[in-house]
Amino acid sequence: MGRFEGRVVLVTGGSSGIGYATANAFLEEGAKVCITGRDAVRLRRAEAELAGRGTVLAVRGDVSRAADARRMVSETARRLGPIDVLVNNAGIYINKPVEAFSEREYDAIMDVNMKGAFLCTKYAIAGMIKRKRGTIVNVSSDSGLVGTAGSSIYCASKGAMVLFTKAVALDHARDGIRVNAVCPGEVKTPMLEKDAAESGRGFEEYYQRLVAPIPMKRAATADEIAHAILFLAGDDSSFMTGAALSVDGGSTAM
Repeated sequence: MGRFEGRVVLVTGGSSGIGYATANAFLEEGAKVCITGRDAVRLRRAEAELAGRGTVLAVRGDVSRAADARRMVSETARRLGPIDVLVNNAGIYINKPVEAFSEREYDAIMDVNMKGAFLCTKYAIAGMIKRKRGTIVNVSSDSGLVGTAGSSIYCASKGAMVLFTKAVALDHARDGIRVNAVCPGEVKTPMLEKDAAESGRGFEEYYQRLVAPIPMKRAATADEIAHAILFLAGDDSSFMTGAALSVDGGSTAM
């Protein structure tokens, strides 16, 4: 039997990248998984690919909208069972200096990255409190721990997520609920490929410049981040709550 046999997991932003890899890893460990996303085509494609690996449900919606977040949680519980694990993974990234940001871009980052985590936690944690158990893993970033040039608003959203994690962990430690954050560094995902294309450089040149400052001289794979998420969600981390786990090849150790 897998480590998460029979448990119900909700992964936001689960149609690609870290979210997809995380959903796949939970399925391999016996969980029943709901993935969410805003892009209906990409979400259905991911659902079809994952369906052969276990019980998977796809719910389209925007985590920054209260009605959608509530529906994601209620649909998961109705169709799969009470939620044991919530992974707040949905996020967006815009690379600009602060003076170049529009108010709309600021709102977009804060709404998805931070408000989305708040709303999904708000609705999912109610059932966990009643059952006196559950785990929440928030996907923050190394940019939530240290400043990153050109990413001030993204850093603000991910830094907020780290302290949100710690505060919610304290609020519900006595309820049998653990809340932790994973803080990835650079990860090979479609988002990285998009950034490389927009840079005007070839992917290899962009990639080598990107990883040059990283002590391990490479980016993580999405699977490596997924494994860290499963560790924080499972019994192997049973005495961890309020932690921000760096998975960044040593970047924040400098």
